[in-house]
Amino acid sequence: MSIIGLKRKLMDKMMPKEFGFISGLFHIGVFTLQTGIDETLGRIGYNDYIFPAVKESMEKAEKLGIEPMVGENVEEFGERFIKLLKTSLLVENASLKKKVDGAYVFSLNNCFMAKTAHTVAGTKGVCPMAMVMAAMIEKYVNKEVTVNYSDLTPNGSITIITPTDSNFERK
Repeated sequence: MSIIGLKRKLMDKMMPKEFGFISGLFHIGVFTLQTGIDETLGRIGYNDYIFPAVKESMEKAEKLGIEPMVGENVEEFGERFIKLLKTSLLVENASLKKKVDGAYVFSLNNCFMAKTAHTVAGTKGVCPMAMVMAAMIEKYVNKEVTVNYSDLTPNGSITIITPTDSNFERK
């Protein structure tokens, strides 16, 4: 067993159940805000407000002593972000795969928070880590993206992120 696998097993055993409940409350807050944005602003809410804030926040990683989350392209960024998720012990595994139609499938497997968070928050929303991935895909392909609600399970999530056919310029 790898050192990361061992740390993960210890975290699973030692973390108080209250942490899971708190992470569920965090997720329900995020999912409720997402629903409000969808109903009030539509897709423009993600593209004009959430994604720019995520991109700006990603630039602050160095201030915390974390390797910058940059890359030459979506795939390189995806590798770095997945490495960060695994190193943080949030997930055991994750993947970013480009489909033939140009959409991306972002999957988190054995997410530390999924079992409790998705039980408390329900299964309608976009995984917060998928929102980060969507914002960065938008940055690297220079096209608006649409994000489907994640398939949220007790084990993790699967999210489809689709770049549109049109280029765009940020305000």
